[in-house]
Amino acid sequence: MGRSSKEPQAGTLNQKRKFHIPNTPVLLLGITLLVAILTYIVPAGEFQREFNEAQNRTLVVAGTYQYVEQNPVSVGKLFSSVFEGLMNASDLIAFVFVVGGAFAIIQNSGAINAGLGRLIKRFSGREYVLIAIVMAAFSIGGATFGMAEETLPFVAILVMTSLAMGFDKVVGVAMVLIGVYCGYSAGPLNPFNTGVAQKICELPLFSGLGLRLALMGGSLVIAVHHTIRYCQKLKKQEQEALDDDTKQRLKEQEEAFRIELTPQRKIILAILAATICILIFGVMKYGWYFSEISALFFAMGLLVGIVQHRGNFEKIADEFMQGAAGMAMAALLMGLSRAILVVAEEGQIMDTVVYAMAIPLSKLNSVFAAWGMYLAQGFINFLIPSSSGQAVVVMPIMSALSDLIGVTRQTAVMAFAAGDGYWNMITPTHSVVMASLGLAGLSFNRWFRFALPLVIKWSIWICIILAAAVLTGWGPF
Repeated sequence: MGRSSKEPQAGTLNQKRKFHIPNTPVLLLGITLLVAILTYIVPAGEFQREFNEAQNRTLVVAGTYQYVEQNPVSVGKLFSSVFEGLMNASDLIAFVFVVGGAFAIIQNSGAINAGLGRLIKRFSGREYVLIAIVMAAFSIGGATFGMAEETLPFVAILVMTSLAMGFDKVVGVAMVLIGVYCGYSAGPLNPFNTGVAQKICELPLFSGLGLRLALMGGSLVIAVHHTIRYCQKLKKQEQEALDDDTKQRLKEQEEAFRIELTPQRKIILAILAATICILIFGVMKYGWYFSEISALFFAMGLLVGIVQHRGNFEKIADEFMQGAAGMAMAALLMGLSRAILVVAEEGQIMDTVVYAMAIPLSKLNSVFAAWGMYLAQGFINFLIPSSSGQAVVVMPIMSALSDLIGVTRQTAVMAFAAGDGYWNMITPTHSVVMASLGLAGLSFNRWFRFALPLVIKWSIWICIILAAAVLTGWGPF
């Protein structure tokens, strides 16, 4: 007799053995369920908090942690956490809908494709130079005024740029997201992580600039190298798998950017460029946030629609609605990511996690303690993805802890900022990451495979910098 039909083939065995990361919604729901289970296991507790009038914020009082009555999350609360997560993320969700609608109007005009075609032609053979320039520009934005959510409008443009250069969506998102967090995480002049943390630690504002600039520079070099290496692998894989389908896809991709740059499209690109300039000015000068930026991009979309469709508001409205509808998945993912935080807060386990991580750090020598602070902060980042929110909870504890274990407060601030920022790249609860992936139509699984090796490389560099900070007594204190 021949081989039994029940005998598994080699390919099937390999597929079964291969580790599979669930798709993004399943991953987020699984984490939410895990956190809900932990509310039955992890003791509930909290720190005392008091309002600081000088800093106009509520701060955690170090040394005041105490256990409270267990408050496990019920089944009903678990299911309602998705709704509450959507409500908590409502400002960002509304922002994404408006940006998606506005960019759909521009995209349908063909102006971006025509402009990118010119840009790619100019950098033909030097695509890697363009990638490095773009990432460096975004890193400066993150380092100076804490640019983060403000990068979302650029994601769609850079994804298209990446595709035009023959790469994929991962590279487009990396140019924006990885670029900006090189600067944001090092935080040379970032008011949201370094600024808040230094105020809590009573350090001179933005002191210790030199070492943070070194951290940023090294992080940027690592990120650019990592991204370019990924691009090179993509090119090699395409050459090895250059079948008829691949050739046809590349041909269609190339033709999509061979669009004439008409006077009308030049006007539309001028409107887009002016919008970006106004955005940067408004954020830096007046501290614009979601409401103001949404208004700016809505006005941009309306103006572009008038130029493109000569005042046909029905066409403008249809394109806007289609673009906004395309953001539904991104909106739902942001709500699911916030549901994790809703469950953790309801079960009162966040303060317990922070306290439990702080205890073993007090028993390590100074260098290992600094590394421990960084790693602990990375894990805390899964529960509290907001930089200023983390600073309020964590830094009063880390500040007191650093005084006890011989680590300067300045070093503790760097460990906090780095753990907060760099780990965002692999944190499914971080709204900017999830929104960027949603705008790009990119799964978290695919992004995670790209970002995890980079975070490991960054972590090695950060540990080197933290060791130098400890050994030199980096301060002023």
